[in-house]
Amino acid sequence: MAHIQERREELLCAADGLMRERFPESVRFLEEMYAQEESRRQAAEPFANLARQWKESTGGGKKAACLGICYLHSRILQKDYRLRLVLMGEEFWLDGEPAEADWEPAGFADCFEKDMGFIMEKLRGRFIRLCRAEEDAVRQQCAEYYLAAIGRLCTDLAGEIAGQMESAALERTDGFYFFFGHYQGEGEIIWRREKEEL
Repeated sequence: MAHIQERREELLCAADGLMRERFPESVRFLEEMYAQEESRRQAAEPFANLARQWKESTGGGKKAACLGICYLHSRILQKDYRLRLVLMGEEFWLDGEPAEADWEPAGFADCFEKDMGFIMEKLRGRFIRLCRAEEDAVRQQCAEYYLAAIGRLCTDLAGEIAGQMESAALERTDGFYFFFGHYQGEGEIIWRREKEEL
């Protein structure tokens, strides 16, 4: 059992080293992509659709209190890189009628799969007979780099996202905020409605 644990630790350490080698180039590509106005507009557009969905489902009589931009680890293992957008009232996760939609920011999945292809090829040359559980552990660990990058993108796009929701005439509470994090788990507030907007 100790040997298995040692192998797992060595494997993840090697994977992290390879990811650190690859990730900066991928990030530069994504930064250049999202420096373009059209890419930013396309990334923010789905949030207006979510706001309209909220208005339709609530009949326009309920204010939205927060927007969650959430990832699901189970999807990452299935190579499904859509995030879950959740617009909720003041009941937060206990809201029985949240508006939900899937969102996949362009470019991230392709870059991640290229990086994973490179990393797994290198690891298979060093670690014989990698099992599925080991590959999944590597995928989950490497995904953390991309989740951090998507969180940063969401922070950078917060103004555009808020603008899209405002253009859809979303009724919001005074303390309306966005958070990025795990679906129905922990998250970090990345934008809060300013008093000047009220």
